[in-house]
Amino acid sequence: MSNASRSTERPNSTSSLLLYGGTVLTMDGGFRVIRDAEVLIQRGRIASVGKTLTLMPGTRLVDVTGHLVIPGLIQGHVHLGQTFFRGLGEGRLLLPWLKERIWPLEAAHDDESAYWCALQGAAEALLAGTTTIQDIGIGPGARGLLRGIEESGLRAIAGKCLMDVGEDLPEGLAQDADQALAGTEALGSDFDGKARLQYSINPRFILSCSDALWSGARDLSDQRGWPIHTHALEQKEETEVVRQLKNGRDEIEYFDENGILDTDLRIAHGVWLDDPHYSRVSGKSFSVVHCPAANLKLGSGIADIVRHRRAGVPVGLGCDGVACNNGFDAFEEIRLAALLQTVKHGPDVFSGREALSLATSEGARALGLDHQVGSVEVGKRADLVVLSLDRPEMWAAKTVDPHDLVCYSASRANVRHVFVDGEQLVEDGRLTQLNMEDIRREAEIARGQLVRRSGIEL
Repeated sequence: MSNASRSTERPNSTSSLLLYGGTVLTMDGGFRVIRDAEVLIQRGRIASVGKTLTLMPGTRLVDVTGHLVIPGLIQGHVHLGQTFFRGLGEGRLLLPWLKERIWPLEAAHDDESAYWCALQGAAEALLAGTTTIQDIGIGPGARGLLRGIEESGLRAIAGKCLMDVGEDLPEGLAQDADQALAGTEALGSDFDGKARLQYSINPRFILSCSDALWSGARDLSDQRGWPIHTHALEQKEETEVVRQLKNGRDEIEYFDENGILDTDLRIAHGVWLDDPHYSRVSGKSFSVVHCPAANLKLGSGIADIVRHRRAGVPVGLGCDGVACNNGFDAFEEIRLAALLQTVKHGPDVFSGREALSLATSEGARALGLDHQVGSVEVGKRADLVVLSLDRPEMWAAKTVDPHDLVCYSASRANVRHVFVDGEQLVEDGRLTQLNMEDIRREAEIARGQLVRRSGIEL
């Protein structure tokens, strides 16, 4: 497998780093905003937040005067393995989109194509201020995908996507349940804990996973302590087919009756999660990752995340994949999340600050990472984004709540610096650790070969 993505020049790194002069949106329990603040980073963690901090000799200083410092953005549901498919599945609802385009393309992946696909997606996400992802993976090429994620510098929860049955499922994606489970456990043994990667078990959704695969995923989760990440309640048509297949049960009913709700379960979408479901998931380790742009693009509906949160369900945020979104800009998802709840509930029910929390503090809780990331607090990992206020879309009166400014006005264009564990991965809008020229060249070659292997006519 090629490996030309990493820059040969690393920026100067020290064990101590100080960001000074900026306005810090802590996203902590009190949503404190600290102006003209200093953030001291030592050994990858936030050591102090305040003013006139005591510095160790050799501390690297980064002037962020006139900028906002926010926690790194967290995307709880992505498909980096679909990055090559941008624009190739337009004009389709979910099931035709999968069967006619996405599954044949995914079946054509190998380790080489998946590696470069992951790095292309990771580069886009980092440049847009994302520092943590939860990736649902692919089948063929899963090892290459995980290697790309590992090398990208992102913090990640990821694993192989599991499928063993399903109408029109390509042969290359269907794998015997025992083989699929053994394969994902082997990958987990190799990758869990490497770099910034945690492993997860990823059955795609009920329509492509047998009862045996689900029960095996449950048992493996119990044995290894790995979370389960899947799709559920995305479209009404999907759930109607699930009911036909599972004796009248929908996804949550099926998960409850088969012990899946007793694992650490994260579902993507949850558009049609409703009152009858809340009692089943109450008290469980269960969360929903909201994907507003993808839900709109595929005509899935508008998730009522205000109701989810009132029912005690943690809600994260994700761009999903560029095949159903066309981009990895989490700021767009924050804005859409706020606006869509305004459509459902009015303008005074779901604030810009709450929308931002879905990609920071609450998003971290949805992934079980709130003890590590999601807010600018002492002891947490130094995953930080610096947003420039230089562009006119960020000019506003001093009385404007900066959370609203980020929610409604910010975009990838405002991202200046990105740090993960205190390591600077984006400096002045440029990647420091990934070689963009190599990624673009190799990705173009790998994408062309993948499309030819898929056999689909474009």
